[in-house]
Amino acid sequence: MSDPTSSGAAGAAAQAARGRATRDKVAASLKRRYSAERRFQAYGILAVSLGILFVFFLFFSIISKGHTAFQQTYVKLDVTYAAEDIDPAGTRLPADLEQGNYQAVVRAAMREMFPAVEGRATLRKLYGLVSDAAYLELRDRVIANPALIGTRETVWVLADDHVDMIVKGQIERDVPADQRQIDDEELAWLDRLEQEGRIEKRFNTGFFTSGDSRQPEQAGVLGALMGSLFVLAVTLLLSFPIGVAAAVYLEEFAPKNRLTDLIEVNINNLAAVPSIVFGLLG
Repeated sequence: MSDPTSSGAAGAAAQAARGRATRDKVAASLKRRYSAERRFQAYGILAVSLGILFVFFLFFSIISKGHTAFQQTYVKLDVTYAAEDIDPAGTRLPADLEQGNYQAVVRAAMREMFPAVEGRATLRKLYGLVSDAAYLELRDRVIANPALIGTRETVWVLADDHVDMIVKGQIERDVPADQRQIDDEELAWLDRLEQEGRIEKRFNTGFFTSGDSRQPEQAGVLGALMGSLFVLAVTLLLSFPIGVAAAVYLEEFAPKNRLTDLIEVNINNLAAVPSIVFGLLG
């Protein structure tokens, strides 16, 4: 006959051994789970850090290459508003002043600064140092104040985009002439203008007040900005009432079935994903 005391002790020992084995399994499982959670957390931190790094790199690249757009180069001209060019009929009417030959006024000022320049092709390059917007600016000044006709005035006019890029350092001077958009003769004229204090960089207000243009120096972001605002306004007017109405219907009136569950899951997914992702995919 077996000893009850020995059987009880053996059972208790076996139960204790099973308890220790279970605790060891649980501890090992918890250790693996904690390790997996730490790895997942590390992967998440790494992914977020890389994302932030890429965003900073993107903004750095944009700002380092595009910050010069906030400045624009101007050329100082001493212009004479000759009546025979602007208003040969002497009417001083806005309609006649608008048809004046303001190009002749700007070109005369350029030839006055460089009297030694001759030849049609060379003069064309000289005139190209200033933007076509110079003629429009003089026209607006004369229409606003016809008393300028027959007088002489010093004005700052917009430079051509090639001159602007040279002044900003975006075009290298040291490369061969056939590898840049401005030749040595034009560089010599530009250097002389800089020495005489006729070149100046100013804040580019036209970048925010002008739209698209075939002339780079006259282009701005007004069209894109207004287009974005209009898109946002129309989207808000359409999406806000529809979204609120859909939310109220799904929460208060829609029956609970697979279809509504599917709709809610998709809505949650749409809300969780940044809109830029859908934009990139689109």
